[in-house]
Amino acid sequence: MDKIEDIRKRARGGEPIAAIARAVGVSEPTARKYARMEDLSPEPPRRHEPESELLAPYEETIDSWLDDDCRNWRKQRHAATRVYVRLRDEEGYAGSYSTVQ
Repeated sequence: MDKIEDIRKRARGGEPIAAIARAVGVSEPTARKYARMEDLSPEPPRRHEPESELLAPYEETIDSWLDDDCRNWRKQRHAATRVYVRLRDEEGYAGSYSTVQ
């Protein structure tokens, strides 16, 4: 992130892109890309509308499970198979695995 800020500061100061790239140690297209960027914050994930009417009533339940997973180790998080099994066993879901997946 320090390189990116250095690139942006130098570009705002009017330094040529080629000189910035040499000084920072990146390629010219990379220096140009970061000099032009307005906002460097990552784009938040977009919510998708449920494609299945059968799965729609369980959307909040699934979202709560996945939100809780943020506190777990990566290997301990829900995969599609685990979500399907929990929906079937705990919530009485009658749909197929492929719909959940």
